[in-house]
Amino acid sequence: MHKVLFFSIVLALPVSSYADSYKEKQNSNDVDLKKSEMGYWKPEDCRKVSEASGLFLAIAGGLLEKSGKLRDQGKTKEAGKLFEAALKVSEVARNFAINFQSYCKQ
Repeated sequence: MHKVLFFSIVLALPVSSYADSYKEKQNSNDVDLKKSEMGYWKPEDCRKVSEASGLFLAIAGGLLEKSGKLRDQGKTKEAGKLFEAALKVSEVARNFAINFQSYCKQ
């Protein structure tokens, strides 16, 4: 029985010392490293993604406005094409926004 207890204690000591040394090594630099390991992008890249999302959203808004004017003029076919284009461009804006939220929001 004593041999089993001694063997258990000998096995547990290295594990507990490793856990303590890991806590001591953590500092603010490790947090930054952990963020980059998690897939966060550089701030300048995040800004570009955000700007691209805003640009595509503005383009989609302009296309919707033109589509509405054409619809008011009775040009439903042309208005429909512009509406489809606005929908596709807004999906591109949405994809940029999702990427921003996934990789940039911290």
